[in-house]
Amino acid sequence: MNSTINRITLVLYLVINTLFVEKYASRITSLHWLIAIVYIFVTCAIIWMVYRYIAYCKHPYKWLIAILVCLVVFAVGIQYAIDPLSLNVDRWSALHNFLSGFLNGQYPYGQQTHLGGYGSPFPVWQLLHLPFYALGNVGLSIIVVSVLFFLTYNHFYSAKSTLAASILLWISPAYWYEVAVRSDLITNIMLSAIIVEWLINNRVKLQDNIAWIGLILGLTLSTRLIAVIPICVIYGYEFLQINWKKKCLLVLLVIAVFSATMLPFVFWEGSTLLFFKYNPFVLQTRQGSWLVLLIFACLAIGITIWMREKMTYRWAITGFLLTGLVAMAFIEKMWKETLWTELFSSTFDITYLTVALPFYIMHIASALVAESSIRVSNS
Repeated sequence: MNSTINRITLVLYLVINTLFVEKYASRITSLHWLIAIVYIFVTCAIIWMVYRYIAYCKHPYKWLIAILVCLVVFAVGIQYAIDPLSLNVDRWSALHNFLSGFLNGQYPYGQQTHLGGYGSPFPVWQLLHLPFYALGNVGLSIIVVSVLFFLTYNHFYSAKSTLAASILLWISPAYWYEVAVRSDLITNIMLSAIIVEWLINNRVKLQDNIAWIGLILGLTLSTRLIAVIPICVIYGYEFLQINWKKKCLLVLLVIAVFSATMLPFVFWEGSTLLFFKYNPFVLQTRQGSWLVLLIFACLAIGITIWMREKMTYRWAITGFLLTGLVAMAFIEKMWKETLWTELFSSTFDITYLTVALPFYIMHIASALVAESSIRVSNS
């Protein structure tokens, strides 16, 4: 891959997935380092083959459909082959038990997970899982949103790029880990990426759509705080350019929409939501601090200004910001508690690194197809 940004994106994609391979392989064999090395070589070989042959693919859409069907079948099979109560990850039961309590008249944010924890997602994200709860498996959301993610990508870009992206997802152990444990974190970010692509490709300008974008931001904020970052990346520079009246109106709209989703739960049992040790605000910010957020905000503003004419790199830049936020939170915790060798312990949740994966996949896939086409045309 030619440009520096392309290479960095590819390296980060490999690093995130290799961390998962290393962490979980180390629990079953002393040769975990060898498995990690083999994974890197095999993945690089597959990526090279995509670069080498994707331009010659005559029926990319048929191959894409085949891969997506296999992905759905394999993902469903994995989920139903594993007893969710045996999992040491409770994101699925945070959703399930929230909705169970909600439908039975019990305060949702007071419902414990099967591991004794509490749910961190905000109300919109919880309620979006009602159809999957009705089906008996909230973990199905990752499968449905994955398909929507690729259908959206295919709608706006070439079938070859979407095919390349689907292959990159298939060879991502980090993604399959999320599927196996019925996690919803990467699902949330994929939905955010879908929203971003619809906004960009339908040329929705902030200047002319304050109310519409304020509504979208408010509702997205009511899933997870981190989910608004991709939307803020594409509108950051434009936000700096609009007048103060529109700036204030947008901020007030976002706060109003977000508050409207939270108020029913405040009125229901406000002491539990606002003053509870494990309320969703606390749980979503426990990995970092205000210092991390301040540094991240300064970096985000600087990058937003820098990339105002470099929107072709928006996927990679979004991924860099998300990875940077998680990395800064981890480094700060390691520094404060002298835990430099504990990355794979329960103290650090490396699944947070998966939030950047959809954006790295989109960027790498686009770059591979573009460079492959150039190589063929020049040959």
